[in-house]
Amino acid sequence: MIRTDNDEEIAMARISDRRRVASVVLRGLLTAVFLVAAGMKFAAVPFEAAGFARFGYPLWFMYVVGALQLLGAVLLWARGCVALGAGLLAVLMIGAVGSHLLAGDPILMPLPAFVLLILLSGIAYARRAELLPSSTETEVQRV
Repeated sequence: MIRTDNDEEIAMARISDRRRVASVVLRGLLTAVFLVAAGMKFAAVPFEAAGFARFGYPLWFMYVVGALQLLGAVLLWARGCVALGAGLLAVLMIGAVGSHLLAGDPILMPLPAFVLLILLSGIAYARRAELLPSSTETEVQRV
């Protein structure tokens, strides 16, 4: 069978559609995780408050982290800001992993945060073009 340019275009379109669907599903799952996490912090769930106290952080810091989680979850859906949102949430996950490790928690405790860090880093990397000025914007700024 002879492949034509049209066949290749159709194959590429299918791959693009699958990536788009995968991106939406992944961002949806991550958004759900961080909305729940932020809600637990804003509700001052005893588990969250005890964790922040155990790490040595003041209670107000729990609310700041919750607000940043909420902001990051929203940015995952804002056009041109997906990489920024993923980067913000990734930085929070670095803090979470570090806090668990410094507190001497068993190695499995920071594992969820580490997995989220990997997923968020992948999104930020895949969408890194959003963070870089395009060549036309750079030319306009030079004038």
